[in-house]
Amino acid sequence: MKKRLFSLLILWLFPIVISAQTIPSPEDTFGFRMGSDYRLIDWNQIVSYITQVGRVSDRVTVEALGKSTLGKPFLMVTISSASNLKHLSDFKAIQHQLANPYTMNSRQANALTQKGKAVILITLNIHSTEIGSSQESVELVYRLATTKDPKILKILNRVILLLIPSLNPDGQQMVVDWYRKTVHTPYDGSPLPRLYHYYAGHDDNRDWFMFNLQETRLVANVLYKEWFPEVIYDQHQMGNRSVRFFLPPYSNPVNPNVYPLITAMTNMIGKHAAADLQEKGFKGVATGTVFNGYFEGTMSKTPFWHNRIGILSEAASTRLASPLFFPKTSLYGMRQDLPEYKMQTNFPDPWPGGWWHLRDIIDYEEAATFSILDFLAQYRQEILMNFYKLNRKGIRAGEKEPPFAYVVPGDQWDPNAAIEMLKRLQLGHVMIYKTIKSFTLKNRIFPAGSFVIPLAQPERPYIRDLMGKQVYPDLRIYPGGPPRAPYDITAWTLPLQMGVTVFEADEPVTVPLKKVRNPQIQVKPLQNAVRWIALERRWLHTYKLVNQLLKRGETVFANRHTISFKGQTVRRGSFDVPVTEKNLALLNKLLKSSEVIPVSLTQDIQDSVAEITLQKIGIYQSYLAGMDEGWTRWVLDHFSFPYRVLHNDDFRKNRLGDLSLIIFPLLSSKGIESGFAKPNTVPVLGTPQIMPKYAGGLGKKGIRALRRFLEKGGTALFFSKASDFAIEKLGVPAKNILKGKKTEKFYAPGTLLKLKLDPRSPLTTGMPSEAAVFFRNDPVFRLSSAPFELKETGVFPQSDLLLSGWLKGENVLHGKVALADIPYKQGRVILYGFRVQHRSQMFGTFKLFFNALYRRADK
Repeated sequence: MKKRLFSLLILWLFPIVISAQTIPSPEDTFGFRMGSDYRLIDWNQIVSYITQVGRVSDRVTVEALGKSTLGKPFLMVTISSASNLKHLSDFKAIQHQLANPYTMNSRQANALTQKGKAVILITLNIHSTEIGSSQESVELVYRLATTKDPKILKILNRVILLLIPSLNPDGQQMVVDWYRKTVHTPYDGSPLPRLYHYYAGHDDNRDWFMFNLQETRLVANVLYKEWFPEVIYDQHQMGNRSVRFFLPPYSNPVNPNVYPLITAMTNMIGKHAAADLQEKGFKGVATGTVFNGYFEGTMSKTPFWHNRIGILSEAASTRLASPLFFPKTSLYGMRQDLPEYKMQTNFPDPWPGGWWHLRDIIDYEEAATFSILDFLAQYRQEILMNFYKLNRKGIRAGEKEPPFAYVVPGDQWDPNAAIEMLKRLQLGHVMIYKTIKSFTLKNRIFPAGSFVIPLAQPERPYIRDLMGKQVYPDLRIYPGGPPRAPYDITAWTLPLQMGVTVFEADEPVTVPLKKVRNPQIQVKPLQNAVRWIALERRWLHTYKLVNQLLKRGETVFANRHTISFKGQTVRRGSFDVPVTEKNLALLNKLLKSSEVIPVSLTQDIQDSVAEITLQKIGIYQSYLAGMDEGWTRWVLDHFSFPYRVLHNDDFRKNRLGDLSLIIFPLLSSKGIESGFAKPNTVPVLGTPQIMPKYAGGLGKKGIRALRRFLEKGGTALFFSKASDFAIEKLGVPAKNILKGKKTEKFYAPGTLLKLKLDPRSPLTTGMPSEAAVFFRNDPVFRLSSAPFELKETGVFPQSDLLLSGWLKGENVLHGKVALADIPYKQGRVILYGFRVQHRSQMFGTFKLFFNALYRRADK
């Protein structure tokens, strides 16, 4: 009923009229062919057209999976033969059985695969400036809905296509609006001066195991709960100075947790499509370069660990819909696997250069799409059977060989982080159980209520890859040469990122287990005798709870020292709230929703506490549109911290108002100071210009205003490379010892490292004595002598730093500072030489950020 109402609403909002007898082409509907120079359709138009095709065609159904981050309809289109669509529930049931073959034998599986259809999820336009696939979407729907081609009709009989026209509808609309504003002006081709995903920008394609984003969660429901497609094809665009189109096989290295059959099948489909494109005359198709399948977290690759085939294509870009001309000499190779722009095994037919249009992108993408669909139709049963076999393989392996399970003890330092981790695993189709009584494993006693993740389940590769430590191979550009850069990062071990203790079970866990459908912490209501509650900061959700209390006008305190009373201990710095008849119901409600168990106190602790308040927080948002800034806002919003976004003019014109703390997310020193270069006095012909309102950075005036803000008592947090700005432009007495160091001497390209924390610092309240931190060639500090106290709050130990990933030159970090708390006259500067909130995944270090956002009245 909701979907029906949604369709009626769309018809009311966007009245494109399609009769019951005919389906007009996109060209007839919009007045131009998709991919025409200087013309784009936006998300509202795409929704209207596709929704009405779904109302008319018996091969197309359209549903709204939900809303995007900014409230736009998030569509999925199901396309198959009319007969198949009438029996979708039957085919979906087959998919569920093949995905969960706990008791299924090969004979039963064979019977199902004879009846079933190959299911493919094709996702478009996750990166909004990679606009071509969103324009392709309406053309693809039209062609499949109206074709009489026997070959395509055969595909529709054998394949069920799940099509998502845009994985980021908000960004699609933003980019089209920006293009319409700038086309045929000097600013045509200039970058969007904001993130095209409200929180993540380009990193919306790095969230596919963490599921922080609304869009990711909507698609996860399709992938791991509703449909279990065997094949995923994600269409992208890339730079434009090299090959025209990329398809698998992927580049090295290969992740050892991916089954070889998945790699082989992915290679087979990619080569099939590449050969088809060659046969049809498409030049410039490359395979086996740049893009690899080692890193987990992208839309196209994460399905590997779920026993699915993952296809990525990358088309050379234009300036959105504005064509570009490429002389042959302007074209280059593509890193180590294609060092020169010339014919070789993985690049058999170079494109000679010339004009490159948006229409070319659509043609390549459509040709690849139909080739992949044709492959699925040809090998339908084999694809289904392989899906079954690999799912059974995981179940059998977990029954016979170690590791047999991962155990998440019930007595966690941070119980909230453990539950957050388990909930995310469940979104990826991981089965989780709970122990009914305590048990012993490897001489360690695990309390009742501990969680067990058996590895005898289809998701065994996924569980092992997320829960285990990454050991990235030491790859070099040439023997003895500099490191070969990974495609993304080299470490994503989930327990380390989230600060959760986990044990690998090398022997079967034989105690009684109860399946967990919704991991949660039960909180008992407060009793009337309770006079105060203490909220320990080791519970991560405590911060959100406290912020909600402050927003409602409640007074919150923090105890100055550890309190002991009648066998109860309240750690120093815990948040304390007096309980009254007036606020009792509110406290019980928030404690339950936050899943925080307080320490209940029957005595008055007023003399041991000091009132705390939130800082007046500002966050610097550069027009360079940094993803770290977006993720920082996600963390602040998720934990209910109020803040104000600041732009260059807020500093230049000294509009900092009553702010007491400013956050500078990851951005280079030059980026903060200068931003986009101001319009060239003598522009290079053809180079996009920057609108004056978006040009420049803080500049000299803004830097002076920031200095005054600090000198008068303000606090500034500098994340990662933004710390260089504090050192170079504000005169903070520290040196970044990695500045200018060659990768042959030191290299940590997205690594999890051990950091020792000073327990005396207010910044470390609620943290254990050591933490895993995410480090990606970030600044590392040596502090200078000064006539005031500089606090080395986080220091790398003298040995055994590497926890997961790749690290070269560990000794460079020994004893060096990664978290520094430095006075600045009446103010304060805090330097974070690591990614404290990396992609909103580092739940284990959020507290090192959050603790800076409060003030104690007696300080």
